[in-house]
Amino acid sequence: MDKIATEAPTLSPLGDLHVLLYRMALEQGRLRPEAAARRLDVPGADVSAAVDDLHRLHLLHPAEEGPGTARPPGEPAAGARRGTEYAARSPDVAVTHVTGPIEARIQQLHRESERMSSHVLAMKPVFEESWHGHFTRTPIEYLTLPDAVRSALERLYAAARTEVAGAHPDVPDPATLEEGLQRTTEVIGRGVLVRTLYPHSVLTHAHVQRHLGRVVALGAQVRTTAHVPDRVLFFDAGTAVLADHGSSSGDGKGALSVRDPSLVRFLYRSWESAWESARPFTGAPGDGGAKDELRRSVLELLESGMKDGMAARRLAMSVTTYRRHVTELLAELGAQSRFQAGSYARRAGLLDG
Repeated sequence: MDKIATEAPTLSPLGDLHVLLYRMALEQGRLRPEAAARRLDVPGADVSAAVDDLHRLHLLHPAEEGPGTARPPGEPAAGARRGTEYAARSPDVAVTHVTGPIEARIQQLHRESERMSSHVLAMKPVFEESWHGHFTRTPIEYLTLPDAVRSALERLYAAARTEVAGAHPDVPDPATLEEGLQRTTEVIGRGVLVRTLYPHSVLTHAHVQRHLGRVVALGAQVRTTAHVPDRVLFFDAGTAVLADHGSSSGDGKGALSVRDPSLVRFLYRSWESAWESARPFTGAPGDGGAKDELRRSVLELLESGMKDGMAARRLAMSVTTYRRHVTELLAELGAQSRFQAGSYARRAGLLDG
């Protein structure tokens, strides 16, 4: 790319003086910079600089060169020499002289790119054979370090051919969502189905709603449900990656990569069951059904008498957020206690169905 830049002429803004000089060359058949400077009453240095600009753009050429003569690629344009006469060249012809070397270089780089790609992709069968063998030898793999988790996920996303399905129990931060959007865009671009399950509570966050709207627009399917127990990802229904909260790293960021067919089949069926009963997120304005489901979930937990900390974890929200929902529901129902609120909601039919 640097070579392309050096072959292209310096592009100076073309102003009124450039237009006047080019017009004079067209109308008079020849342009002598010294005579043009006297006629226009413009300093000779300004005329010479403008003629140089037009020469570099191949709109003017020394008359003795002929209209079809072009400088060899990479040879600098000669300055406006004293006594030199210039003739005008058609812009259609000039543009071929200007862009020809650049387009030739682009084609050369394209050929080099294809050649390098073929060299690299020659190793793809080796990679796939080795990766498949690794799966066969290691039905369950413990990934204790974040780098190991990231590397395994990159390989799995790159190798996915039919589906990437997942469940996420927490509210992701914006950086995680942006990374996920890039992966989703790339995977869907290959024709892979993407399905993701979230708890209803994520829809109380504007940045998550915006993200989900974007991935749905790309073609992904998103649903929400009352409770997502833990994080899991499935790749082509043949590999499951689970969060490993008891990993030896001690930070809760480890993972298990599971390839045992029976275990993956069991996990995938459990995920499918949750998916079937979940509410689709369409991203359409007023798509607030999941918020109603969240309200219902809070009422059910109030009726059950579950403590705030446990209830908040179940709904994937902070204790402060859970208590804010509880306060709003108590006021709405006119209840004096949490259990009373659940009881009122049951009698009012808010928990039916």
